[in-house]
Amino acid sequence: MKCKEIMRALIGLAVLLCLPAAMASAASSRNLEVSDVQIRATAPGMTATGGYVTITNNSGKADRLIAVRASFAGMADIHNMVNDDGVMKMRPVEGGLPIAAGQTVTLAPGGLHLMFMGLTSTLAPGDVHTVTLEFASGAVKRALGMVRSPADIHSSDDAHRHDEKHDHSHGQKSEHKHDH
Repeated sequence: MKCKEIMRALIGLAVLLCLPAAMASAASSRNLEVSDVQIRATAPGMTATGGYVTITNNSGKADRLIAVRASFAGMADIHNMVNDDGVMKMRPVEGGLPIAAGQTVTLAPGGLHLMFMGLTSTLAPGDVHTVTLEFASGAVKRALGMVRSPADIHSSDDAHRHDEKHDHSHGQKSEHKHDH
């Protein structure tokens, strides 16, 4: 065999070996539905804000949301609010957010949510930004998120409003009232 023929055969083999993974990722992407993406508006000078989304896994296999990206934030993460002795504290979700087969997960104020940090600009109500969600299956979903004022944020299950003490300092002493 000539060198060119060997090279073509190796390239063909590499493409064939990659096809199952690419097809699985495409199938996973089709089976995941992302809807109702909302981003909390910010005041000038704010460096962080929350985001909310509904994710439905229409497949027969569990998946996990493992990463979040947005061009308007230097860093994005998946967070949860937990009650620690009467004080609501925000913590990153370690290892990603599981989404069982056939399950719908709603990230809403006061619980699971997206956290956008290192904001590059003020986010005004009515603005629209792309949010990218990455899953353990290899699926990548890009969705448009509407920036809304806190009073206009809702979830598909009519998320509740509450007034509790919250600690958004990630472990530092800083308690304040915060209305989601």
